[in-house]
Formats: sequence, structure tokens, C-alpha cells
Amino acid sequence: MGKTLICFFFLFFFSVQKIDSLLVFRRFNISIWNRLSGGKKLMINCRQGKGEATDVVFLPFNGQWTIYFRIYPRTLIWCNIWKGPDYVQHAHFNAFIGKESFIHNVCGGRKPNVCLWQAQEDGVYVRNNAVGTFKLMLKWDTNISTNILF
Repeated sequence: MGKTLICFFFLFFFSVQKIDSLLVFRRFNISIWNRLSGGKKLMINCRQGKGEATDVVFLPFNGQWTIYFRIYPRTLIWCNIWKGPDYVQHAHFNAFIGKESFIHNVCGGRKPNVCLWQAQEDGVYVRNNAVGTFKLMLKWDTNISTNILF
């Protein structure tokens, strides 16, 4: 009985480690960083799929806001951000899609396990984790309509 129980726990522990190495059930983060000039605030509101939205956040210059979550099948997190002080310029984007292609092509891989978005004067950038560089993903929109890039 004791050997069977030990074997069960060993196999259970091993299988949990294998599951965590897959994309599904892995912990991930989205960070949004305010790099707007002149001390402007950034207004942020995100939502996971059709679920409940996050509270509206007013992020000061050089501030960073992070969402922590686990990846499940069909995970989608999208965000709306507005550039202060008048909050007329807007960007709507998919901050995270639970697909390997999005993680590697947009976020630059799983190490570190974060997709870092950065708001700047000319638009919204994402960091490629593998090389550490930022790439312009979309420009600010002054139209109320929303455009999804991904």
C-alpha cells in the first residue's frame, strides 16, 4: 500500500509539472506602462473575454499596472487606454490571446511570463521579450470607434 501511494504521488507531481510546461494553465501577466511625456496620466480599463471589466485605473507617468492570470483555452484579454489630460486619444487592443503564436510573435516568448505594453506619445508599443526592444503596434485614435489589431 505504501509503495503504491508513493508511486501515485510521484506520478501526480510529475504530471502537474508537465501541465505547467504547456501553455494552458501557465501563469502569465500583462503589464501596461505609462511613458507619456509631460507627466500625463493614462486611463486604463481591461476585460477578460466577455467577463467583468477591471476597475478604471488612472496611471501616473512612469507607473506600471499589471494583471495576473492563468492561461485557459481561449483566453482573451483586451484593453482600452486613453491618453490624458483630456482623454480624447484612445487605443483599443487585444493585450493577450492564449495562443502560442500571439505569445511568441507579439510578446516575444514566455520568458519572462509577461506581455509588456507601453503607452508613448505616438502610440502603443509592445516589448519583444527575447531581444528587449519595443515595437509600435498601434497609433492613438481620436475617433470613438474601436479598432482591434489582432
